[in-house]
Amino acid sequence: MTAPELAAMSTRRFLALVAALPAEARFVRAWQRTPRRVDDPSEISRITGLPAS
Repeated sequence: MTAPELAAMSTRRFLALVAALPAEARFVRAWQRTPRRVDDPSEISRITGLPAS
């Protein structure tokens, strides 16, 4: 994957690809250790690409 392709990728597609990685993948382990909490509906919408309800 090229940098322009990665830059154009939607968050939803990126998360789908990450979800398909094996549990022992370095990125998955780092992702799981990164604390995050998002409570704001507009922020959740921005991250997921889904409309806020």
